[in-house]
Amino acid sequence: MRAKWFFAILALVGVYLAWRLIDVQVLNGKVYARDALLQQRETLDVPGRRGDILDRNGVVLASSRPSESVFAVPAQVTDPQSTAQRLGAALHLPAAKLEPLLRGKGEFVWIARKIPLSESRALREMNLSGINVIHEETGQRVAVDGSLAAPLLGFVGIDENGLSGLEYRFEGLLRGKPGKMTMETDHFGHPIPFAPEVVEPAHPGITLQLTIDRYLQFVSEQALAKQIRTWHAQSGTAIVVEPNTGAVLALASLPEFNPSAYLKSQPANWRDRAVEDSYEPGSTFKLITAAAALANGIPEHATFPAHDEIEVGGHVIHNAEDGFMASGKYYETIDDIIAYSHNVGAAEIGMRVGARALYRTVTAFGFGSSTGIGLPGENPGLMPPLADWNRVAVATISFGQGISVEPLQLAMAYAAIANGGLLLRPRILERLVAPEGSTIYQYHREVVRRVISERVAAELRHYLREVVVRGTGDPTAQVPGYTTAGKTGTAQIVVDGVYSSGAYNASFVGMIPAAHPRYVILVKVERPRGSIYGSEVAAPAFAEIARLAMLHAGVVPDVRLARSEPKKR
Repeated sequence: MRAKWFFAILALVGVYLAWRLIDVQVLNGKVYARDALLQQRETLDVPGRRGDILDRNGVVLASSRPSESVFAVPAQVTDPQSTAQRLGAALHLPAAKLEPLLRGKGEFVWIARKIPLSESRALREMNLSGINVIHEETGQRVAVDGSLAAPLLGFVGIDENGLSGLEYRFEGLLRGKPGKMTMETDHFGHPIPFAPEVVEPAHPGITLQLTIDRYLQFVSEQALAKQIRTWHAQSGTAIVVEPNTGAVLALASLPEFNPSAYLKSQPANWRDRAVEDSYEPGSTFKLITAAAALANGIPEHATFPAHDEIEVGGHVIHNAEDGFMASGKYYETIDDIIAYSHNVGAAEIGMRVGARALYRTVTAFGFGSSTGIGLPGENPGLMPPLADWNRVAVATISFGQGISVEPLQLAMAYAAIANGGLLLRPRILERLVAPEGSTIYQYHREVVRRVISERVAAELRHYLREVVVRGTGDPTAQVPGYTTAGKTGTAQIVVDGVYSSGAYNASFVGMIPAAHPRYVILVKVERPRGSIYGSEVAAPAFAEIARLAMLHAGVVPDVRLARSEPKKR
């Protein structure tokens, strides 16, 4: 009887198992297979590699390199205290901050992101329980030349999202398109080897090729840094522009910082002073006043009374130096006023031109509006409305007070004078490059408008040449073997609407060669000590940049010019 009951029970169990097998495999097989697949497979985002940033010659300035990161599974850490100490020693992190992370009960916690490969190798050799090192395809953004062009390039966050500079401005182009990868895992969630399946491949970002010349950027920063050190200045800017194309070849802003370690520097150093700062241009603006005079019918040989001071609307305007008037001359030409940088003469020119005509010329040169270069944080400067251009305002604006400009604006205005009168939109991008190397888009010269005639531009270049030959730029702005032209500037700094005592911007804007300029170069040094004059503080940096730029272009110095021009003091 027991055998019969046992057999009956086995038969019932067999029938039940057969039914379940039919139910699982036949009736609901597709449903269970789908549910099992969802449990065994995990879909992850695969980030696309960020595009590079290149100089005009294809030299890499910023690139993404593979990196590795460390995470912990706290539930698998057997000795949190010992593990934290060993981790801290390897990663140069305090063990006291790591230990609480390892004592949790979670399945995942980041320990360190984007660590050097030497540290990741050391951790793998330690083989710590619950500690894992993984490869991150997003990589680590590296500024190849350290601090070179740092404010221009900008920096990225831990997940390679652009936070400043070009990295921020062109985030949509540089950032790659993520893909998706489906992998099979075991019941613990660990990937099963040799079973990955890429559903959608990631696409790398677009590479930016700049107009920046790496060599000219380097020599500009070096020459600027030398003057900042010599005169114990606070900061400085240097710009090199091709006047015939609008291409920006160098955009230097100091103090420097390393984009790969931006958190270790002061936030003030992140600012691109060439486009984000505005300042009163001082005497460098007198050439715009001269342009207004020539463009509005005042002849180049016109004369003006020679005074060391004049009263305008109850305000007394002085010349910085009175050597020219002390020589016994009772009149001066526009050429004299520019060469010797006379505030009184510039004011007299502006008042003869008139408020409306002067305003029209100033705005035509682009002052008061953005240059259109497209860099983040561009400051268009401060342009008083025409209604506020009374007699005093016209007089002071004529020699660069009562108006503020950004350095790039002023450089492009001088570029217009250098190229024959065309205001160009400054370019920082040369082309967009696809991941495989083909050109997606090529940028070209863009003319904004004609601001002065070629005749007026040629006369203005003559004035600038006279500054170097016999005026305030003699001999500090001279480059042996080449002809240079330019204008010095010294302007008191305005703080909270009041001129700050002892605080000045010293500047020089010039071009080389003088007759048919290949380069326009601006140098501005903020708050120098020991001297405040553009001829002493800024002009030597201009001369050094100009000399090296010409040699870099393959233009050798003319020995006859080197012998004929005065030697520098």
